[in-house]
Amino acid sequence: MPKVPSEGSASKENPNVLKRNQACHQCRRRKLYSDAKRPACSTCVRSHAHAVNHAPAGVDIPPRPECTYDEIPETTVSASEGPKSRYERLENRINELEALLRQKDQQEADQNVAGSSYLGGLPVNGHQPFRQSASSSDASDWSGVRSSMVGPDIATYPDYNFAAQAYPTSDATASAYLNHLRPPFEARIDSASPTGFGTPNTGSPTSGNDSHGLVWSSWSPKLPKPDLVRHLVDAFFSFHPHASRLFHAPTFMTSLSLPPGHVKFPNVAILHSICALASLYTAAVTSPPRLNPEEPPDELFRRRHKSKQGRTDTFADVQADLARDSCDEQWSMGENLLEVLQARVILTWFYLTHARWSEVYLAASTSMRISVACGLNCCPPFHTIANSTRPLSLLPRSETVLEDELRRNAFWLAYCAERLHGCGNGWALCLDDMDVTQLLPVRGDKLVQGTLVSLIDRQWAQSKDLFHIHPDEHTDSFTLYVKSVMLLSKVKNFNLRFRTRQFSADPATMPLPDEPEDPRHPNDPRATPAFIELDGFIDSFRQSFPKHLSHPVDGDSTVDWCLYTACLVPHTAAILLHEPHAEVGHRSCTSAARILDASRAILNLVYALTSTSYDISLLDNFSTFAWFLAGRILVRFLEAAQLVNGQEQIPTLVNEITYIRVAIAKMGERVPLAYRYGRMLNDLLVQKCGQDHAPPVSALVPRWPMVPTGTAVSSYYEAAESGTHFENVPVHRNGLQSYHPNSQELLTVG
Repeated sequence: MPKVPSEGSASKENPNVLKRNQACHQCRRRKLYSDAKRPACSTCVRSHAHAVNHAPAGVDIPPRPECTYDEIPETTVSASEGPKSRYERLENRINELEALLRQKDQQEADQNVAGSSYLGGLPVNGHQPFRQSASSSDASDWSGVRSSMVGPDIATYPDYNFAAQAYPTSDATASAYLNHLRPPFEARIDSASPTGFGTPNTGSPTSGNDSHGLVWSSWSPKLPKPDLVRHLVDAFFSFHPHASRLFHAPTFMTSLSLPPGHVKFPNVAILHSICALASLYTAAVTSPPRLNPEEPPDELFRRRHKSKQGRTDTFADVQADLARDSCDEQWSMGENLLEVLQARVILTWFYLTHARWSEVYLAASTSMRISVACGLNCCPPFHTIANSTRPLSLLPRSETVLEDELRRNAFWLAYCAERLHGCGNGWALCLDDMDVTQLLPVRGDKLVQGTLVSLIDRQWAQSKDLFHIHPDEHTDSFTLYVKSVMLLSKVKNFNLRFRTRQFSADPATMPLPDEPEDPRHPNDPRATPAFIELDGFIDSFRQSFPKHLSHPVDGDSTVDWCLYTACLVPHTAAILLHEPHAEVGHRSCTSAARILDASRAILNLVYALTSTSYDISLLDNFSTFAWFLAGRILVRFLEAAQLVNGQEQIPTLVNEITYIRVAIAKMGERVPLAYRYGRMLNDLLVQKCGQDHAPPVSALVPRWPMVPTGTAVSSYYEAAESGTHFENVPVHRNGLQSYHPNSQELLTVG
């Protein structure tokens, strides 16, 4: 076998051949020949001369060529150590490392056999690593986009600017990603869940690659295992209505594949908050339990009942607390402010989903104040004319169009979360609408592409025609969703500030002089210009929807969740505006007729939704509040019908209320917020109309996992919940069914 010539002999035979990394950086990057002359090689000198001779007017060219080299110490090979001895030494080292790996694998296998033979009383067959099915993120709508963005090893490109790219490159691919209104179950688990997934202990990860047992040394010990984190992120993007608006999903999933220490790896606070929220959609982890029957459904401070009930923190509780602590720490250090805002928004969704009113209030308020400090509530040229010692924004300028739009979306999602939560209380909002001078979000397909959208005809938050005109080139369902929340905010502010404005002699709150005053209602707010204008906004908003956005339910299983909420809001706003003035017992009361029509319009939207196979638990949380509000109005009319012995109206009203209760109970199978609203509506019905008009409604415990029929995961989930707040019941979830043979009884509310 001929010997391989050494570097020294090669250099003697061909003196023009350079050693490895001896060429300059510029020639290596351009893959050009370099003679390694100092201070500049001949190739760089020629390139610089060409650039000087052909430079366009006004372009500054450096006076000297840029030519830099690696600082590589010169090493000499000992004469006594030839190629054969070096190869033998490397082979011996490889054998030693392989022996260490085999020994480590054997120790881990022995520990798994000893500690994982039974998991909570459930035998685990084999020790398969956690894996995702073919319908997971690799087969999602943007998998092809992700594979085309980077090469096989993205970790080798530390300076790759993911946010600066436009993904995908075609409108058709972008539309396919944004319009997957009934997403496939991308977070499905095919095998038995690995040990520890169902326990609240966060533990340090044992693997960064589930097939080779590799470990990221920089992986946060407080995060779950890497494969579980990716599973939960998949569930978050698959099922949460606003995930793809808060983040650019292809970029986020690609950055999740980077090493944890990489500058573009997702922020740890964001990952903790996603893990907490995504626990609703998977059986792999435990989530906070449903409402205890002894606890009031409208309890504001739920944690004070925790010690009485003997509850322990679940996986979701632990992750939410870690996310909050991480946000506080980073904010106090002035680091990653945008990521802190995004994590706070996700925490607001988490607390609202679990009806933790006090935590929702604080999280939503904090998100709004952070967005103000980051200057996201306004956009040039709308800024203060006063001299300030503080900058308008604590954030640096956006580097790309995509980054700018994601910042704007983060503000609008924080705004919507705070406004929608504020509908259920009489507290003041955290930010005045007069201080919101921001552009409305771009269409979803433009966001995915990351392309620049012209400001021509693009609407502002303070535009006068905001609720009447919706340009097709700048409007989609999310835009209407944001507009509807702004309309709801105006109603809330009117009710909250009416007396103050009237006391200060605001002309808009003074009754019109030509309107006759009702002796039964002196100083009626309904006769003021502000009320009349707001009522007109409500009427015209829903009627002005573009034709292609007029029906949120299309077919048997396609539902646009943002558009569905935008259709609910005008009717909800009409109820909030007119209910304080409605006299249900008087036939001539226009407000009473208005809230009855609005309640039945909401009921029609419930009919349209439940006639499909769509999983209603995937809707925005506001849907539950709108349904509850409609049910509350119908209870008032049922009570009035009982007082006048209206036998014709009573059966109809009872059936309508029961249908709303069924819908809320159906959503409450997974969402604790809906479960609480169902309890509140049932208690109100019994209190006002009696038990006879409150028939029991079949309902399941909240947060039943989305798992295929007959898998080991459903049994594992039961074991992970330890039976403390989980009953064995058959589940029918609009086409998904999970059967537990121990019981065939349904829970009933009422």
